[in-house]
Amino acid sequence: MTKRTLAMLLALLALLLTGCGNAEPKTTEAEIGSQSTDDAAALPDTTEQKPVADAPMMVMVDNTLYQSTGEVSTIDGRCGNMDGEITSQTANGTDAPTENGQSNFGTGYGYQRIDDHIEVLIDNQWIVFKPITDSDV
Repeated sequence: MTKRTLAMLLALLALLLTGCGNAEPKTTEAEIGSQSTDDAAALPDTTEQKPVADAPMMVMVDNTLYQSTGEVSTIDGRCGNMDGEITSQTANGTDAPTENGQSNFGTGYGYQRIDDHIEVLIDNQWIVFKPITDSDV
C-alpha cells in the first residue's frame, strides 16, 4: 500500500470516529438548578460576578427562555460540538434573560440542543434546561 493511500485511509477513519451519536437522554437528579447564598460558592467561576439571591438558573436560546431542571444528563455518545455559547449575563442574577445567549448565572458556558430542551456544560456536567411555558409562569 502506498503512503498516500494509507494516509487517506487514516484520515477517513479519523472522520468516521469523530461523528456524533444519536443517543436517548437519560437524566438523574442533581443539586444544581437554583442559586442561593448557601450554594453560591459551589457555582462555576464566571467572568462576571456570581448572583447570590434565590433564583432559578435560566438561559435564553433562539428566543426561548429555558430553566434548569436540576438534573444532570447522562446521554451516552454525545457529540463534542457545541451548538452555541452563553455570552452575556443579566445585570441582576434574579432577572430572567431577555437576549439570546444570555443567562442569569454566568458566561462562557457551551450548550447543545437535545430534542425539546437544551443542555448546558457547567463544571464538566451537562445540566438539563427545559423551555419555560405559559403554564410555568
